[in-house]
Amino acid sequence: MTGGKPPAYAASIITKRDELTIMNELRGQVALITGGSSGIGAAIGRTLAKRGVRVVLAARRAEQAEAVADEIRADGGEALVVACDVREVDQVQAMVQRTIDHFGGLDILIPNAGFGYRAAIVDGDIERWKGMIDTNIYGVLLTLKYGVPHLIDRGQGDVILLSSVAGHIVAEGGAGYSATKFAVNAIGEALRQEVTRKNIRVTILSPGVVVSGFQEVAQYPPGIIDNWLSGNPPMQVEDIAQIVEDVLDLPRHVSINQLLIRPTGQLRP
Repeated sequence: MTGGKPPAYAASIITKRDELTIMNELRGQVALITGGSSGIGAAIGRTLAKRGVRVVLAARRAEQAEAVADEIRADGGEALVVACDVREVDQVQAMVQRTIDHFGGLDILIPNAGFGYRAAIVDGDIERWKGMIDTNIYGVLLTLKYGVPHLIDRGQGDVILLSSVAGHIVAEGGAGYSATKFAVNAIGEALRQEVTRKNIRVTILSPGVVVSGFQEVAQYPPGIIDNWLSGNPPMQVEDIAQIVEDVLDLPRHVSINQLLIRPTGQLRP
């Protein structure tokens, strides 16, 4: 078709799309971010707060999260800090309730808390395995169990889960961590099927190499990042936060369910 007015049905669709886009204004929404004291979680909090989102930063390191919240407040944003260990049921319930009591609702849920650990299976520290599994899997399930009902009550919302390239490709020494991130992918897809008809979008982000304190905690061996990147630049936590913002900005009728995100120069994994 060239020139002229669009047919009536097309005009109706365009109008509806414009209405949906307007409805998705981020300002005034409430986002609960676990693992909000540093790294990707803190970057997401700062980025969303600049858009007028009221953010809740939940973390075991409440003092460190408070420093992030102070930055947000100094920049004119709204932030609440909640001390929470996502492995503890009562603390997760209290975290969600504190969010509702303080801000009056919940629109965006980001179960970001987690950590990595690299070791050969025969050399693995069983206590670190258990802590990682409890945080990366059980903690995600608890956060979703007690947070998602409030999105359902709102009639719409967003859940953004942080997986990893390791949730798609297993590398030597990554058995335990990859297992937790494969689990996050399964949890995210199951949740999508459960809530997509309730106007709740579920997005799984799977980053590759991101510069943060993650590698030190995970005990990456010397040279492994250089081997993966061969001198090319890694991603920054702000890059992931920008992607979160972009996903949330999509019209409500559009849902990106999975994104695999690597630095351009990352050849493997």
